[in-house]
Amino acid sequence: MGGDLCRLCKREAELRYSHILPEFLYSPLYDELHRTMLVSSNQKEKFIQKGVREYLLCQECETKLSRYEGYAVKVIQNIPNFGEDSSGYFVFSDNIDYNLFKLFQLSILWRGSVSSNQMFANVNLGKHEEKIRVMLDQENPGKTSNYGCFMVRIPEPQKIHRIIMPPMPEKQFGHNGYRFMTGNLFWYFIVSSHTIQETVKPLLLQETGILRVWTAPWSEQEVYANIGKLFRSRKIK
Repeated sequence: MGGDLCRLCKREAELRYSHILPEFLYSPLYDELHRTMLVSSNQKEKFIQKGVREYLLCQECETKLSRYEGYAVKVIQNIPNFGEDSSGYFVFSDNIDYNLFKLFQLSILWRGSVSSNQMFANVNLGKHEEKIRVMLDQENPGKTSNYGCFMVRIPEPQKIHRIIMPPMPEKQFGHNGYRFMTGNLFWYFIVSSHTIQETVKPLLLQETGILRVWTAPWSEQEVYANIGKLFRSRKIK
């Protein structure tokens, strides 16, 4: 694939066969045959054995994003060991590298938007795509309120940890946004040029290194029911 432009740095280079979502996000979803279930509205449920890939990045940019992924996998694997808030609403860590984990979050959102794979057809960041590209290229995570992501998990999953769904547009606190679902972990991105409410900011990764992961107020069964309602009530690409 020599002579193509890297989608991140915009330089001409031989492109790598890059994952859109990092492989480690799929790994907990795999069964004993190294398969996970992809659930979407425009086709029957199907097993996939590898994460979605495309020729997107040069080796230098691939290495850059891999560094964020290497840190993020440790954070995500450690979520069950996070401290529990007395309210019971969330677990948290106050020892997160803001730059590395925020850049990882941004990389997920951006790669979803630049991907041509049908799985990511609903992610269209418009003018925000270029802004996030520049942030990633310059390794600038921005402030807490810049394209913040709040995370929700279903603890002790029974079946849902084997499922991955295409990202979907979803309003977040009155702002445009997207929901990514990988097993029992949900990523809610706020994509907006408007001011984020002060009451919302604590939900997001903090520049001080605090990460709160919210405990889902709904059961697995409710998630399945809502997936069905969503597919019946709206047309997803």
